[in-house]
Order: sequence, then C-alpha cells, then structure tokens
Amino acid sequence: MRRAYVSLFICLLLSGFAFADQGTVVYSKVFLRGVPVNVITANLNSPDVVVTPAVARHGVGTSEGFGSMLSRLQPAAAITGTFFCMKSLIPVGDIVIEGRLVNSGCVGTAVCFTRDHAVVFNSGGPSANPNTAMHPAVVASGPRLVRDGVFTLDPRSEGFRDRALFRQAARTALGITANNKLILVTVKRPIYLRKLAHIMLELGAVNAVNLDGGSSTAMYYKGRILSHPGRRLTNLIVVYETLGDYAKIKPGLAPSPVVAVTSSKS
Repeated sequence: MRRAYVSLFICLLLSGFAFADQGTVVYSKVFLRGVPVNVITANLNSPDVVVTPAVARHGVGTSEGFGSMLSRLQPAAAITGTFFCMKSLIPVGDIVIEGRLVNSGCVGTAVCFTRDHAVVFNSGGPSANPNTAMHPAVVASGPRLVRDGVFTLDPRSEGFRDRALFRQAARTALGITANNKLILVTVKRPIYLRKLAHIMLELGAVNAVNLDGGSSTAMYYKGRILSHPGRRLTNLIVVYETLGDYAKIKPGLAPSPVVAVTSSKS
C-alpha cells in the first residue's frame, strides 16, 4: 500500500507539479529508496521535442569534456550516454544519429526513437541491429531495468560481463512512462542496479535501461550542471525543446567522417 501511495505521488509530481512552468522539458528532485534522485522529464507528445545521441567533437574513438560538449551542442538537457572502452574510447553500444549508424556496438538494449516520437526498447542480445530507416536516433546501453512495467535485470543475457557493473556506484538511467514522457535520471549516491530499477518503477517508467554511470555520471538542465562527470566523455543523450534549436546544432551531433566500428564487450 505504501508503495502505491509513493508511486501515485511521483506520477502526480511528474505529470502535474513538475510541469507547472508549462515547459516540455522540466527538472525535479525527489527522494526515493533513501537517496536523492535528479529527474529530467521530456514530453515526447510535443512535436517540437527532439532526443538524440551525440558523440565527441572529433567523432567515435575520441573524448571531450562535458562542458565543451554542452557549449557546442547547446541542448535544453543532457545526460550520459552509453559505456565506452577506457583504452580505445569506443562506445560499447550501437549509436545512430540522423539515421546514420555511427557506432556498431556488441552489448546492451537499444533505445530507439521513432520518427513519430515513440520509443522502442530492443533487447535483442549482444547485437541490437538497429533499423536506421525506422529509428533515426538510437543508443544502446544497459542492462535493462524495467520491461513492460515489471522489474527485470539480467545483464549477462545482454552481453555484460564486467563485475564492476554489479557494485554500488553513482547511477544514470533512461525510462519512458505510459503517457510517453521520457525520464532521465541520475543518482549521485552509490547504489546497486536493483535499487535503480525500483527507483525507475516508482517514477512511473514502464520501460527503462541503465546508462553509463560511476565517474561518467553527468546531467545538465537549462544552464545548470546537476551531475558533473569525473572524466571526459565520448557520447551523450541530448534533448532539444524546439525543432529550430535542433536544426542549428544537427551538423555537430556526429562529426564527419565517422566510421562505424565493433567495440569490445563491457
């Protein structure tokens, strides 16, 4: 019963109070499961909102400071994307930008954004094989935290082997609600993946995945860095409130030339 009340309160917060400023991309901070949680909610029912991955200034296999990426990309909101190899700097998951496969990964669940503002979660195993014609923006990360409104956590089935993933760490996640609101989440206090999955459920996510966390945990909202990473990053997930803002930045999302590569398993 207590969980039902908590979930109701969070849903009201995300659908009502958090949108008091009438914005399509809004921020709130809540306290769940004993930890403070940063939540950015993007209303994908708005035809103006665009969500897409972005890679470092010099393309796949390079890194860039978080502040530099924000200055260059000018998003309304941003969060850490998928994991990457610390040696090669190559992301471990598929990344599609503007219908172009810029990185071919080997692990994770693909979060696919369709042209009609729907989000599809493809847990197809070690290779997500994104359909770039149907999904102009894709980022594969993981493991999956929530599937069809139910807790789910099976990292090995998605190709994840790194034991560090199973320790307590700062966390980052992405989810979608039943009413098509995208939820971007960071938790700075170290927690296990299991707790992160329950947090996403209590926030109303019907599907959710873990993103790169630990020292890579990063979140930005309208001029304010909410979580500053401890390292340079190779990719982000960025949100724009207007098509005009997105159009101005689009050429810089995936600098050319970019060669799709196959990365090593996490």
